[in-house]
Amino acid sequence: MEKIGQPPTSARPRTLLKLANEVRREGGKMATCETCGNDYDKAFQVVMNGQAHTFDSFECAIHALAPMCEHCGTRIVGHGLEKDGTYYCCDHCAQKEGVTDLRDRL
Repeated sequence: MEKIGQPPTSARPRTLLKLANEVRREGGKMATCETCGNDYDKAFQVVMNGQAHTFDSFECAIHALAPMCEHCGTRIVGHGLEKDGTYYCCDHCAQKEGVTDLRDRL
């Protein structure tokens, strides 16, 4: 049984490193990041709209999957705001684009 606050056994770094080393010894291919092309033994997958994506870092995942603010172009990592399929990082940016019926604070 796992302790509360501890990652599951399968996610522990030592276990992952052991698995990666076994893959290398057997000539297996490591997962490749779809953003930067890095072959990485600790790559992970994100499933979005039923499609799996493989990345070597959160930075690459954000670059590939996070929506961009229509006004300032920043990647929206938090909740952001949406109006008719257009995304904004905050109410200020939405207002600058003429969208006045959104609020980011209640």
